[in-house]
Amino acid sequence: MKHLAILKKLVYLILIATALSSCGALGIHLNVYNPKKAGAYPKETKQNKLLAVNSKYRSCFDVYHNELNVELFPEKKFISGKVIISAKAKNNFDTLQIDLYKNMKVKSIESAGQTLKYTREEGAIFITMPGTIKTDDAFSISIVYEGTPIEAKRPPWDGGFVWKKDKEGNPWIGIACETEGSSMWWPSKDIMSDEADSTDVLITVPKKLMAVSNGVLKDSIITADKNTYHWHISYPINNYNVTLYVGNFKLFHDSYASTVTWKTLALNHYVLPYNYEKAVYHFQQLKKYLAFYEKTFGPYPWQRDGFKLVESPYAGMEHQTAIAYGNGYKNDFQDLFDYIILHETAHEWWGNSLTAADLSDGWLHEGFASYAEALYVESISGHEAYLNYMYWQRITILNKRPVVRKRDVRYFDYHDEDIYNKGSWVLHTLRNTLENDSLFFDIIKTFRVENNEKEILSETFVDLVNKKTGKDYTWFFKQYLFKREAPFLEFCWTDNNLYFKWTQVNDDFVLPVKIKVNNKSLTLYPTTKLQKVELSNSYPEFYDNSNELYYGTKKNKYLKREFDKAH
Repeated sequence: MKHLAILKKLVYLILIATALSSCGALGIHLNVYNPKKAGAYPKETKQNKLLAVNSKYRSCFDVYHNELNVELFPEKKFISGKVIISAKAKNNFDTLQIDLYKNMKVKSIESAGQTLKYTREEGAIFITMPGTIKTDDAFSISIVYEGTPIEAKRPPWDGGFVWKKDKEGNPWIGIACETEGSSMWWPSKDIMSDEADSTDVLITVPKKLMAVSNGVLKDSIITADKNTYHWHISYPINNYNVTLYVGNFKLFHDSYASTVTWKTLALNHYVLPYNYEKAVYHFQQLKKYLAFYEKTFGPYPWQRDGFKLVESPYAGMEHQTAIAYGNGYKNDFQDLFDYIILHETAHEWWGNSLTAADLSDGWLHEGFASYAEALYVESISGHEAYLNYMYWQRITILNKRPVVRKRDVRYFDYHDEDIYNKGSWVLHTLRNTLENDSLFFDIIKTFRVENNEKEILSETFVDLVNKKTGKDYTWFFKQYLFKREAPFLEFCWTDNNLYFKWTQVNDDFVLPVKIKVNNKSLTLYPTTKLQKVELSNSYPEFYDNSNELYYGTKKNKYLKREFDKAH
């Protein structure tokens, strides 16, 4: 419904713009407006600041291992557990911050056999260590806790715990917390810029239930009334990706033979038993996606830990090596693929392997994953199908905020999809601006491979583009990543002349624009200053083939008068 409303508004704006214009060629793109009012960010609160900012109490240590022991009580929607955080000091300190939502109770905190003192402010726990921890010292903290975690209202977008039952009445539980953060359900250093090198997750559930998490199942302990499952993650993982699924699952074991690494990847999918046969057939498409992504973005990043789709009580989520799948075993977009499998699998490269150091740069996850969808469509259906797919992404762009959002606020809002679709369009536009697919795809693959298992900001991508091209494309990214407004090309065709200029851009913006005159292509190089080109009685036709990321052309009958005054 949201997308339909946006489309109706855009069509209305196009009709009005066309009716009021008295000169110029038809060159109007669907995204023809920039909202006058910018989108707001969350009001800065103490909780937001404590969670989002890398203060001295967080930057002083680096986590290298998390061990999470948690027991679930489905009937009470309650959890209890113990987390052991192992870390190394980056500088001398005596106090550090660990995060846990204030609705969760801390029962005790210990280190090296000593009970530690602590204070709590909102969702932050400030722990006083037993003496000064010196640079490069290794230490561990054990935190025992319990409580009723936040329940998700609309998972995975409004995150939290999901307590449901399958159609046979068995508990069916999941969690998604990208926006809310890992500290909504377990004590952690809940910041994007620090990933544990490895993680162990031990989940205890009532009998007859199975618990699935990221990585590889190391052990299971089955007793008369409880089952405990020990999962090991042998690679770095961002904390919001650490997850669990609980249900009456059935394992579907499969494998994928890579033609890039020539290794076999273990696929261990967990599904509800009554959907097992559907899953065996439907999940075969995954191998096509893995093959395409390996070819385009480099080898699958988590060879040791394998890959699995886990049937979940919500639509989907990119939990590393344990993708949440809840799309009903159906294909989307002309029956070509299952969107959830295609998109969430792309996150193994974009978001999980290469991770934004701040949620403000979430387009590095969502924009690249959304563009990966379009590239897959191009690979199976051709370039026209790719352009069509990009068109449908384009009509949802809102331009309320820059693609790179305000930093240190932990902002992510599913109502504003620009980090998905405008992020995808930034890559599409860069590709068309470079006009060199070999170079473009080399940049994309190099970016992912060089930043495997790293937390970075968008500037890293800008620097790589400049390095690979040997040119300075900072002007491009200033406009499309850090400025919210889309460029407008104002133009007027009259007296055999075409007058044109860019508006709503920085002075150094130099994106070329292609027009067609007598079926011949002509490239314009607009600036923020008015220019004129003589067309010799030929009517100019502006390309509207999704090649540029300016969303509208504004036909301005006053441009000729302005040009004459200026010259």
